[in-house]
Order: sequence, then structure tokens, then C-alpha cells
Amino acid sequence: MSTPGSSQALALPPGFKTIEEIRSLPNEQIVRKVAVSVIGFVKDFMPPIQSRGTDHKCTIELMDHSIQNESYGIQVTIFWPEEKMPQISGPGDVVLLRNVKAQMWSGAISLLARHTTEFHVLRASDIPGAPLTAPKARWQSFPPRKFQPPGLAETNYVIWAKSHANEMYLPSDHEFHERSVQAMKVKDKFSLLKDVKPERFYNILGQVIKVHDTMNVMSVYLSDYTANSDFYNNAWSGAGAASEGRDGDEYGYTKSRSKDTKDWPGPFGKLSIQLNLYDEHATFVREYVKVKQWVLLSNVQIKYGKMGGLLEGYLRGDRQRFDGKIQVRVMEKSEDPDGNDVRWKEGVRRSLEYWKKHEAQKEDILREDDGLGNKRKAEDEGSSKLNSKQRRKERRAEAEKKVAASEAKAAERMDLNDNGKASLCCSFPDKTPVSLNEIAAPETIVRQGGPGCPSPFTVRKYRANVRIVNYAPERIEDFSVWRRESEYDMLSDYSGGENTDVEEDMRSYSSGKGFAKKIWEWRFWLQVEDASSNTNPKSPKKRLWLLVDNSSAQGLLSLDDDAANLRKDSDLLARLKEQLFKLWGDLEEQKSELLRLRSKKVHSPPPSSFELSTRSLPQKIGQQPDVDSDSENELPVSKPSKDCPEKSIGNDSEHGMLKPRNKAFTCCIQQYGVKAVEEDPAKADAGEGRRWQRVFALFGTNIK
Repeated sequence: MSTPGSSQALALPPGFKTIEEIRSLPNEQIVRKVAVSVIGFVKDFMPPIQSRGTDHKCTIELMDHSIQNESYGIQVTIFWPEEKMPQISGPGDVVLLRNVKAQMWSGAISLLARHTTEFHVLRASDIPGAPLTAPKARWQSFPPRKFQPPGLAETNYVIWAKSHANEMYLPSDHEFHERSVQAMKVKDKFSLLKDVKPERFYNILGQVIKVHDTMNVMSVYLSDYTANSDFYNNAWSGAGAASEGRDGDEYGYTKSRSKDTKDWPGPFGKLSIQLNLYDEHATFVREYVKVKQWVLLSNVQIKYGKMGGLLEGYLRGDRQRFDGKIQVRVMEKSEDPDGNDVRWKEGVRRSLEYWKKHEAQKEDILREDDGLGNKRKAEDEGSSKLNSKQRRKERRAEAEKKVAASEAKAAERMDLNDNGKASLCCSFPDKTPVSLNEIAAPETIVRQGGPGCPSPFTVRKYRANVRIVNYAPERIEDFSVWRRESEYDMLSDYSGGENTDVEEDMRSYSSGKGFAKKIWEWRFWLQVEDASSNTNPKSPKKRLWLLVDNSSAQGLLSLDDDAANLRKDSDLLARLKEQLFKLWGDLEEQKSELLRLRSKKVHSPPPSSFELSTRSLPQKIGQQPDVDSDSENELPVSKPSKDCPEKSIGNDSEHGMLKPRNKAFTCCIQQYGVKAVEEDPAKADAGEGRRWQRVFALFGTNIK
């Protein structure tokens, strides 16, 4: 924020950049959304409005002396709860931002606040007239009471910049408040493609299916996976290509768009519209938009095309009204899953449902056409692929065992205590704890006019007094697992599939992004023993295996960092072990010794949890489920293992050797059902080849 050519300009405080410097950042930093810090004067302000997610959205335009000769500043967009939003009183208020993301949005560099962004505001009327010797300025910090206010150096810089504020264009108070009021009156012209009508303007959101570029116009084929009878019918020919024959619609449209239409990738049917983009909108799509990305287009004119009487969309430049504003926005995932646009999530869900249905229908058609011989060939090919995958797993398992063996030798023993310093909190304090016997007892389904039968599972939540006696995987380094990032991640009920990683790799690679990003998540199991006072001391105490998934582990562990590769992040591994020590005392030390003794018996390193995860899933209620399942809603399809279930976590005699010194605590347990593979048709109560299996999981419990 220094005037060009001014010899008396005060230097920016360390770590801050001018707006001009942010706009000049290298492209690779913009792509990474590098974090920056900036100080600027408020030029425009759009008060918080409800976003399509659970948060509110607020937009602030900032100016500084580096762009004093320009009419437009840099926009700061905030997606926060309304009570945490910054309060702006008028033009000339100073905003100081730390750790805000620089991004490309609608063809211009802008800033995006995140949950770790420091947001400080100093009203124009509160800016001192002379430099201070002590930090006494009346800064307001947002979210309130989360960050320390700016120091003396930042405040004195603002005082100097205020004395030169007349060199920038800032609106009057009246003009500023007029714009803020108008911003709250924005009319939403959003529509699904199934509802668009000719000779109207809409905001539409969809996935880019195909792009055709010519010198004068950019044609984008877009789908939001809703059908419109006035769209072109892209019929599936049976070989993965679109039909070029008569489409059968009521308007008699028979002419194909071009020869490359036969490579239509889908969706098939009347689910896609052709959009014709001109001027700066075409340039933006040409440079920044790729096939399979989801985009939001504003003010698209819908009308009948020149041939065939089918609906098309048009987006032209309108410099007089929008001053060259790009009306195409590439949708990007929010750091907060609840911050994603609900319309986008609904579209992604329709996409997921469509492709599931399409693949199922395609398989039925191909089976009918190819006959039994090709069907057997496909099964043989599938079997060979599975064997190849197993071979890769074996090679990885061997490497894992070598690493695990060296780590076991170098591991240091942790000092023992009775975890008395741990403070554990549990949700639903008004709910009375129950015994594990009561939790594990299956409920009875009462059928009208007939005898009752045990329910395969019950969706219910409990509180219980327990102590931890075992855990899985056997090595803490394997308490986190990874998967590929997916466009369906924003759907709360999506948990991947058998070929999720391969599909996401190919989808990402074909769109020019390289291979999909790895996402690490917590996933482990705790075996708990009943510690309730009403348990008969003479009878064996009931035990249950509890799943701890990613969200439950984040709450349980109370770590600042998300899950990561624990074999590479030694600092996170140490902090994880420290938290778990508060929970289970010397259990890890006893189990490490047990693994050492076991390895001496067989004269080989103990198996890693990766190897264990490839073995069979225990079928009995209360035993250890698959410790490396890809989904908590549906278990992966695999052939039953010859190993008995107990081998995946050791035998009963070994378990009896584990007598950890720890204290009981109260936790929350939930019960639900998952679909497991079942070859016996008589037991397949969850559809063909599937049966319901009970799962118990930990939730709502925190280590303080």
C-alpha cells in the first residue's frame, strides 16, 4: 500500500502483500491457492446472505495504494456462520487479513477466507490521527475472541495509509449504503434444465460433458442430469456411442451436430443442452474449464436453435452492464463440507444415481447380446484381474512387514500410569448407561399373525461404562487409511465402492488433472469390556468391538491435525499415541510385547495390519469386523478366506495375556447394519447375494 514514486511511503509490515503483488502472483501459486496477508480499505460491501449450504456468504471489496489508479479492487469472499461474520460500518474501514487464500474466480484474482483466517476491522472513525506509541486502537476481530488484535506496527501503518486515502477512489457514505441495500435484493434466476423455457434468462449449474471450439463460438454441452423434452436425444447405440439416426422427439430433429457426435460419452437421452458462449466467456472456458467439471453460468439466454427446433443456450459479453465480468464459475469444494452449494450436491447425487442405473442397464443389454460364451469370458477376465490385485497386495504386504519389523525394534517403551490424568467427556449425559449384554442382545421383530424373529440389527444409540482391552489394527501406524478424492465426497451418504480408486484415477487423469488426490482418514477398532456396576463378578464380562471412523476419531482424539500417513508423519504418530495412552494405559506396551513373542515363535516378523486387513471378516456378532473396509455402509465384495476369524487379531489365549492397567470410562455406542456378502440364498436377507450384519461404533466421546 505505497504510492508509486513516493519517497516517504511507509513500508508494509513484514509478511503482508499489496493487492498489486497478489494479482501478480505466479500461476502455480494461484492454482495451489496460496495463503497471503493483506491490509486494505473497504470500497464495497455485500452484507451476509444465506448461502446454498448451512453458512452465510459475505463479500467485501478492498482497495490500497498499489491500485490507486484503478476502479476496481480485490474481492474477499467469506463463508462463515452469520454470528461470526465481520461487521463493516462504511467506506474507508480498514480490513487486515492473515492467512487468506488467493484464487482465480470468474476470471479474476480474488481472496477466499477460511476457518483459520484472521479477520480484523478498524472503523474509519476509530483510526487515530497520529502515530501511536502503544497499541491502543479499537480493532474488532472476527470470529470474536479467537485471535489477538493487530500490533503497534500494523496500526501505525494503517494511520499512515489513512492520511493518503484521498488518493484512492472510495465511494461516499450514501453511495456505499445504496449499493449494500441493492445487493440484498438480488433475484435468483436459478433453474434446473428440465424447467427452462424459451426466450428467458437463467442461472444454470451442470457438468461439462463435451466442448467444441471454433473461431467465433465455444459450444459447451452441459448436463445437470434432469431431462427436458426439448433437448437433443443422445441415444446409446449399444456400443458406447451415440446414435446418429432419427431421435424420435416430437419436433422431428434428424440432423446430427457433427461427425464427432458419435463419440458422445453420456449421459444418454435428453439430459444435455448445447450452450453457445462468446467473447470473454468463451475465452474463460477455453483457458480454465475442463470436461467433467461442474460450472455455474449466470444470465444464460434460452431459445430455440436455428435448426430442428431444439432448445439451446447463449451467453454473450455485455460490457456495458457487467463491465466484462465473467459469468462462468467453476465449482470448487469447500473446506467445510456443509459449505458446498446444495444445488451442486443435488446435481452430483443425480449424476451418481444416473451412472449406477446406466451401468446396470448396460450390463443387462450386453449379457443378452453377447450370450453365455462372452459372459464366461468376462467372468474369467474379472477373475484374472482379481488375482493380479491379490498379487500386488502380497508384494505390498511384504514391504509393510519389513518396515514394521524395523520399527518394532526401534520403538521406545512408554512410561506407565493409570491414565488418571485423562478427562473424557461423553454426549447425552441424561441417558442412563446400560450393560454391553443389553446392547448386544438382538431385538425381536413381531410379525402380525405369526411368531417373532430376531432383528438382524437395530438403529439405536446407547451410553455404557467400559474399559479398553484390545485394539485393531495391531500397529498404531495403521490407524489411518487412504482413499482417492472423489467428486461425490460432498454427498454425506457416499462411501465409495469396490473400484472407487481406479474410477477416480481415470476420471481425474482424463480431465487433465493427473491422478486423483489421496485423502487420509482415521479408521480403527477398539475392543471394550463391560465395566458396569450391575455386572455379575463371577461371570465373564461381555466384550464388544467398536468401530471408530474418521468423524468419531476426530472427536475422540481431539488432535489439531487431520489424519495423515502415520508411517511418514512421526510427530502426528507421537501425539496420537499420547492421546491413546490416556485412554487405554499400558495396553500398547503389552500388545507390542505380545507381538514380539509371537514373532519369535514363528521366527518371522509379525504380520502388518495391511496383511491382516486382507483376511476374512468375522461373521459372529461381537467379533472383529473387517479392519480395513472401504465403506461403512457396504462391505467390499471378496471371496471368503480360509483363515478363521480369530486369526485376524490373534487367538483367545493371546488375548487372555492382555491385562492392561487403565480406568473405565463412559462412552457413547451406536448400532446399525451394513450389507455383507452372503453366498447362501437362504441367509440373503438384504437383497441378492447380501445379508445384514450388525456393527457397533463409538461416537460422541472426547479425550480432553
